[in-house]
Amino acid sequence: MKAPILVPTVLKNLTKKPATNLFPKTEPVPVPEDFRGMITYDVDKCVGCRMCYNVCPAGVFVCLPEIRKVALWTARCIYCGQCVDVCPTGALKLSKDFLVASYDNHDERFIPLKPEKVEEIKKKLEEQKKAKEKAKAEKKGSK
Repeated sequence: MKAPILVPTVLKNLTKKPATNLFPKTEPVPVPEDFRGMITYDVDKCVGCRMCYNVCPAGVFVCLPEIRKVALWTARCIYCGQCVDVCPTGALKLSKDFLVASYDNHDERFIPLKPEKVEEIKKKLEEQKKAKEKAKAEKKGSK
């Protein structure tokens, strides 16, 4: 009786060392210079142009027109980098972070624009709007 064709291959591979990095047991391999990791979002630089929203193939971005910002659903990201390429203000960048596995899509690190921050931005915009209206009223009153 002949041995199956796979047996020699299996026996040979049992004696070889692994071809991959045994990551949790050893240090991770250094990331290359052009590595595309998790998106970082600078809320203060964002002007709400929605270009990232238009080019994203994975639907990561949610528009918040009342505050002229976007929110990110980073668990959906496929790390293509198109949003970073089109962002005119540099509010989006790809980090070197590659340890992004999680069992929770609503994990804190996946939500760069938290609801509290949205409320804070709304209040700032309302205050700015009131200040402009007050300045306009004072100009009209002084004429």
